[in-house]
Amino acid sequence: MYKVIFADDEPFALEGIKLMVEWEELGFEVVGMCENGEEALARIEECKPDLVVTDIRMPVIDGLELIERVQKAGSDPVFIILSGYNDFEYARSALRYGVKHYLLKPALDREWDAVIQLVIQELQHREEQKVRNNLVANRLVPTLLAQMLRGEISAADGNVGEILDPLAQGDQGWRYIHVEWLDSPEQELDARYFLSRKAYAIDLFGSQDGLVMESFPEIEKWAQQVYEDLREQGIECCLSIGPRVDSLRHIADSYAGSLETSVHHFFHVSGGPLDYETIHHKHINYDLNAVSIVDDIHIAIEALQEKRVGELIKQMFVRISDNKTAREVVHLLVIRIILKSAAVMREMGIDSEELPRIRDFLRKEHRCLREVEESLQVYMQHYLSQLKQHKDKFSGHPLRVIERYIQEHYRETLTIKEIGERFFMNPVYLGQAFMKRCGVGMIEYIHDLRIHEAKRMLCESDATIRVISEQIGYANYHHFLKEFEKRVSDKPAVYRQLCKT
Repeated sequence: MYKVIFADDEPFALEGIKLMVEWEELGFEVVGMCENGEEALARIEECKPDLVVTDIRMPVIDGLELIERVQKAGSDPVFIILSGYNDFEYARSALRYGVKHYLLKPALDREWDAVIQLVIQELQHREEQKVRNNLVANRLVPTLLAQMLRGEISAADGNVGEILDPLAQGDQGWRYIHVEWLDSPEQELDARYFLSRKAYAIDLFGSQDGLVMESFPEIEKWAQQVYEDLREQGIECCLSIGPRVDSLRHIADSYAGSLETSVHHFFHVSGGPLDYETIHHKHINYDLNAVSIVDDIHIAIEALQEKRVGELIKQMFVRISDNKTAREVVHLLVIRIILKSAAVMREMGIDSEELPRIRDFLRKEHRCLREVEESLQVYMQHYLSQLKQHKDKFSGHPLRVIERYIQEHYRETLTIKEIGERFFMNPVYLGQAFMKRCGVGMIEYIHDLRIHEAKRMLCESDATIRVISEQIGYANYHHFLKEFEKRVSDKPAVYRQLCKT
């Protein structure tokens, strides 16, 4: 029903207005009968009527001042002006306020009927216009907001502000809620979750959607209920609530805050909603403060210390969590550990097909820090198991593995002691066993490999002899000359000349 207020300083006139029209039958509810303009102004502010019937002459605040103050306050009811014959010209000045309906006292029944019908038509037209505007807003506003958030338009473009500004109600402001679907990009937030509130669903990129919602005090509790309901349906998502903004013109600021908040989901196991207002002061750390532990993990990996590797990984992730280390930095640290493990396996002579699937591990999308830790622990267990199996498998033929290792690393500084420690063998026993197997001592074997490579490089490249000696592992040039002439009858320069003639 439409709400109507009467204002007249004559009690009998008020009763007459009430009796002159069958208000309820015509769809009106009388919500106020006021004896002066001041009382009428207060009642209008309280009830927000659709129609006000007011006398032109009243004490304190007259009818014209009442209309002016009501309109300045932002209300827009339909007015019917009542005036005496002598006030007719005065009442016509109400036209400048957009008043279209006035009656001379005493008005006849047919005059009342005619005016009320015009008023009803006007109110119905307003309702229809409001419905049309809402339909346009419901279709257009989400598109405009999505374009603003994608950076395709700004609030200063065209008539964007004209469309968005009228949507503000009260001083609640607006907040953007970022929704990231974890299982399937084909999901969308059901309208029933926000049907009772002023909200617009925003379609963004891929597996990301959003919700622009009028702010309210318990928005985080509401988001938690939505999250739990989705979980019960088997739908996984992360909800990030951006900061409050006063106007939809500035909704991009709330969107930016929600994205900043979404980064923190990496450190939360549940994935439940996070509110910018409670988490924005917790800064993400981009320092490589866990590198020292990574180096310790490398040492434990080389020594096949499975228990210590697990403990060190656990310590590393505690530090990462405490320091809020950024996801990108965590990824770099994990890559260092994985690549080191692969290098150790290659050094041990393990065939590439026996390596754990490193690429699959690095491509896996980890939703939170805990998942990264669990995956790395599982990977390292598998890796160390592979390493031990290989060691057991070749425990009766360790010299073949050592020989292959020397063939791959002869350019480096190698000693029998270091090789023995790497392959868990006594260096004295290793030297004797290698001599027996290869017919030459290990150090001589290394020199043989180096000089063989030097001969190839002298024939195939134009590098200086000194550069070649350094590239094949000799820090001392004269040492190289001595070993070369020991195995070749000519000096390196002569050998090169003979090769190219």
